[in-house]
Amino acid sequence: MTPQFSAPYDWNAVTKTTQTSGAAILSDILSNEELSRVNDDVDAYLAEQSDYRPTTSSGSYNDFLGHNTIRLHGLLEKLPSAPSVLFNPELLSWVDEMIAPIASNAIINAGELIQIQPGEPRQAAHRDSDSWPMPLTETPCVVNVIFALDDFTLENGATWIVPNSWSWPKERRAAAQDYTRAVMKAGDAIIFRGDLIHRGGANSSTHPRRAISISYCAGWLRTVESSFLNLKRSTVQALAPEHRSMLGFSAYDGEAHHSGMLGLYENGDPARWFDHS
Repeated sequence: MTPQFSAPYDWNAVTKTTQTSGAAILSDILSNEELSRVNDDVDAYLAEQSDYRPTTSSGSYNDFLGHNTIRLHGLLEKLPSAPSVLFNPELLSWVDEMIAPIASNAIINAGELIQIQPGEPRQAAHRDSDSWPMPLTETPCVVNVIFALDDFTLENGATWIVPNSWSWPKERRAAAQDYTRAVMKAGDAIIFRGDLIHRGGANSSTHPRRAISISYCAGWLRTVESSFLNLKRSTVQALAPEHRSMLGFSAYDGEAHHSGMLGLYENGDPARWFDHS
């Protein structure tokens, strides 16, 4: 079973758990009001759209994302309630603590609505850290939060997680007995190291399973989602400076980790870009 914590969360224990075995479930991280607001926003957006399937240039990656799964990036443009999910202050403090040994700050790697439709098969097992050609180390370069917007059950494909797999040799494959399942109720979230082996489950129910999945990575990495293209200038400009920074609209100062400045705008602070219409 994945360790489960109730509010008020003991963040020291949560962080220790996610640094070691790698994953924890936070009960009721979304209030009933927040959950309803997010689901209403998703319903309203999806009602106006016709195609949300993956269309990358890689057929194998499209297979991995799922052909019967609704996926949305650019959530700040699509869902009015997205800031409260993407920038949850307690979770951001956890992210900073997890990433701090290797980076001066973390940024959002991808913020994604994932709605797995009935009949979608089980996803291939993977580590999100494999997005980059990096070794597995004591400190993860990416950490994940999956908010359950529906109940996660065995039947509808609750996420499969392999505890401690961040410490395995990269070539080791997980056996069936190595997995646990993130069975949760709507409003809960599972947080975990992105270097854990995991996969989405097959949805053998008659209803979709909806979640918002957010990954946060070391600020010096290139992100999976391009917020620079997915978001309008006005949308980002309206955010608090620290939230703009989480989207990559700030310079990365790596001096404390013996590296350089990254992401400069005209050899200076990217925040100046918002002054130039």
